[in-house]
Amino acid sequence: MHDQIESILMIRRGAIGDIIFTLPAYYLLRANFPNSKISFLVKENYAQVLKGFPGLDEVWVTQNKSKNVLKLWEAGSDILDKVKNSKFQLAIDFSGNSGNAVLLWLSGIKHRWGSIKSSNTLRERLYTNTVVRLSSLDSPVSDLPDLHRIDQNLLLLKKGGLTRLPVKNEYIIPQENQEKANMLFSNWGLFLQKPVVFIQPFTGDGIAGKAWPLERYVTLAEYWRNQSLQVVFGGGPEDREKLSAVAERFPVAAGQTDFVTSVGLTVLSSIVIGGDTGLMHAALAAGKRTVMLVGPTDHRRIGPYRHPEWAIRPQQGKLVADISVEQVIEATKTALDEVSAR
Repeated sequence: MHDQIESILMIRRGAIGDIIFTLPAYYLLRANFPNSKISFLVKENYAQVLKGFPGLDEVWVTQNKSKNVLKLWEAGSDILDKVKNSKFQLAIDFSGNSGNAVLLWLSGIKHRWGSIKSSNTLRERLYTNTVVRLSSLDSPVSDLPDLHRIDQNLLLLKKGGLTRLPVKNEYIIPQENQEKANMLFSNWGLFLQKPVVFIQPFTGDGIAGKAWPLERYVTLAEYWRNQSLQVVFGGGPEDREKLSAVAERFPVAAGQTDFVTSVGLTVLSSIVIGGDTGLMHAALAAGKRTVMLVGPTDHRRIGPYRHPEWAIRPQQGKLVADISVEQVIEATKTALDEVSAR
């Protein structure tokens, strides 16, 4: 099979964390098919995340959701034509939704691999190789009891016959983005000689109970500033207004930087604190020690990869909002001790 694969399509249209979770699968594909062209299909507003996938040959973007049915139909037809004309020999769909399944089946690609939500469905028959994917909230099933989403993605490739290799989970910041991050640190008057705590205060996918209140993050920030640590707040452009009061007391990246540069800011920081959100997973893949507040999602499947001990979880039946500031302070102390001991 390896000799017959010259062009590969990866599909994970969003969101940020789910795209980051495909990074080790990308490295495994690259290692198994070093001479093959690899393309990635993603929604337009998430395309920049793929800048951290070194050596990716091509990024295809699709439109974000639209209420205009005609536009959606035209966009789908354009993608189908493009996939057909590109003559991929292998396509891997890490979301396994109906639209992607039909797209790949209609395209005539010989090897169509998909991560699906349940077996014995029409969707399963549209792929040539599948694994049943556990969501972050599902109860365990026998074939994938507690696998992290990254390992679920890798299992799909292994079931397809790819050579097993050590897992590589490295998000690489392009030089231009890291230079922008360095400049922001300088503009804020931050010094790399002193510890820096980066706080990512918001989670973005709308799952009820994932968020920790902003006022507690501010309390946490004030505590560490009183301990002579430097503190930076992250956030996306849409979060700038919500952080306007915070920006009067702390440096705030929201509205001043793009996603990849924000990851560059975490690289300059000592530790990164936040909920289950894409930037946290990217920071971990960039080599940073994280403190992640995880719930009600399962920390074994969606938390810090290979470091479940870095997750702070609420008690059974509780929400992330029930986690106390004191718990996060203690977890942060442990993280800082680990970093200083390296």
